[in-house]
Amino acid sequence: MSTVIDEMVSVNLLSNHVAHTVMPTSIYWRGRRYAVTKVGLHHVTHEGRTLVHIFSVTDGSLFFKLQFNTDTLMWRLLETDDGSGYA
Repeated sequence: MSTVIDEMVSVNLLSNHVAHTVMPTSIYWRGRRYAVTKVGLHHVTHEGRTLVHIFSVTDGSLFFKLQFNTDTLMWRLLETDDGSGYA
């Protein structure tokens, strides 16, 4: 079931200058650490004049939709999903 969260979170990010990639490696939310095991989707969009990166990631149990704001350099957890709505 998908749940809208929209809260600030801390994210560890791995940057690879050779492959020109970035990957969130862990999320810190509500006092708990979630290790990211897979990045499913990454896209870039604009909110007004602000460039934002959207990542869909999983820790193997939960799915997380993350937003990185390039103006504030802050992360938001937009929503979570436990996958129970999928067959």
